[in-house]
Amino acid sequence: MAAILMLAAMLVLHDYLIDSDKETALRRENSALKKNHEILTTQLNTVEATLSSLAAEDEKLHIKFFGNAPEKIPDHSNNLVKRDLLLADASAFRTSVGKIGEESAVLYQRSLRSNSLFANLSANKKELMENIHSMPSLQPIRPWHSDKLLSGFGMRVNPFHKGMYEHPGIDVAAPRGTEVIAPADGTVREIKRSSVQAGYGNFIEIDHGHGFVTRYAHLEEVSVRLGQRIKKGTVIATTGNSGGSIAPHLHYEILRDGKNVNPVKYMMEGLSSNDHFNLTALSQKQNQSLD
Repeated sequence: MAAILMLAAMLVLHDYLIDSDKETALRRENSALKKNHEILTTQLNTVEATLSSLAAEDEKLHIKFFGNAPEKIPDHSNNLVKRDLLLADASAFRTSVGKIGEESAVLYQRSLRSNSLFANLSANKKELMENIHSMPSLQPIRPWHSDKLLSGFGMRVNPFHKGMYEHPGIDVAAPRGTEVIAPADGTVREIKRSSVQAGYGNFIEIDHGHGFVTRYAHLEEVSVRLGQRIKKGTVIATTGNSGGSIAPHLHYEILRDGKNVNPVKYMMEGLSSNDHFNLTALSQKQNQSLD
């Protein structure tokens, strides 16, 4: 009996003091997982910091283009991942660590590419800023009311012969004397005054550089001179009913590289995404122009 007890005690002591091959492998695996977890945590923290920096740069560009910050959507995915890791068993933990490693590598490469892009943009910051300042992104009338846009760009009904024709700009209804402003920095390259009740009437053309030109027709008073350098928001004229116009309004055009484009696509500054969407929908209505 004593021999049996001694044998049992030796077996217990052996199991306690000497690791089996499986236990040794598990200890090594746990040690490797711990080291891998530390490396992944450091890498993920680096990626998160990089993505936060990129998000800040993206917000700056959004404000520069649109005049307001982008809408932010709460992201709880990171907290969920951490919670799942804390609750996971050994097998699930290994699987999660593997997935995080793969995702981290993808995000890391993406952040490197994005960082490279922003670095290139920063290197060409002067040219980029000149392009931004040349873009006619401001609305051409002050005060601005989107519902005053009565006729959009494209095929419209001519108010005189009632046939369809290509309307090269937009018509914004406004009382006589409403301020017309420059939507971007530029230089006045053409001014015409006409008492003939046809054509554009009193007319201004501004060259903003980088291929952008804007036109303003059916004006009443002209407040600038030929060759004058003007800043965004400068009052250049007042609305009227000169030329071939059936009611006081501003006919506004944007040309890019010599070709007429839809002005509404550029009139983003100061408008929310929802406001601009509604403005676009309003401009697409098929109706009669005012000139």
